[in-house]
Amino acid sequence: MQIAHISDLHIVADTGPVGLVQPDAVARARALIRDLSAFRPKLDLVVITGDTANDARPDEYAELAGLLADLPIPYIVIPGNHDDRHLLRQVAGEQAYADADLMYHKRDCGQARIFALDTLSQGEIGGRLLPPQLDWLAQEIGNPFEGHTFVAMHHPPCAPRMGRLDKAILLEGQDALRSILDAQRQTVTVLCGHMHRPFSAFFGRSLVSAATSTAFQFELQLDAPHEPPTSAAPYHYVIHVIDAQGGHVMHRQTPDLS
Repeated sequence: MQIAHISDLHIVADTGPVGLVQPDAVARARALIRDLSAFRPKLDLVVITGDTANDARPDEYAELAGLLADLPIPYIVIPGNHDDRHLLRQVAGEQAYADADLMYHKRDCGQARIFALDTLSQGEIGGRLLPPQLDWLAQEIGNPFEGHTFVAMHHPPCAPRMGRLDKAILLEGQDALRSILDAQRQTVTVLCGHMHRPFSAFFGRSLVSAATSTAFQFELQLDAPHEPPTSAAPYHYVIHVIDAQGGHVMHRQTPDLS
């Protein structure tokens, strides 16, 4: 089975520049959806780890709904710090949410199961995982499963060594999350976004795989004291290939977004 991971579309309804977001961000997101739709063998699932809209406006979510309607593949979408839960839930459709407000839930998909976590903390750029959600995760992830386990969340649970930006990762719940994941018999893969730069890291026994953004990317400046400049590097997303024997291979796909 094949799972694609994307993040940080930052859909805008305005045609002019909006902060760091490229003026053609919506066109680039549309091109990404076309690439995902045309990928062969057909993808089994697309995981979208937050910041789907830029300013959490209804017209941005209307644009997002149109994009996702063109995606003929099941998808999971969770909120980032730029999102509005209520508006995103209307776009995301029916999911087996474990909470009336927060958008955390579990999806079984063949040889994989995905725990989608909600790290949005209202008014903060960084994220938080509070005890009720962590308690739910600890109970659900402990159920026997022979396939591969993914945890999807917007904020990285560990610092990517990006200096000032490291202050805006997961601000609460890291230690508890690490304990839960380290207790699992098999290695867990954490899918996240938020940093607008792809990176991989170890978080205890778990592997973190961070997606970049179609809206803008940051240059690599390790431990930068200020926000790094944006980069014109080609965009890519990652496809996670899972087999019935427990194999897990990750491939980069670089679509044409022009």
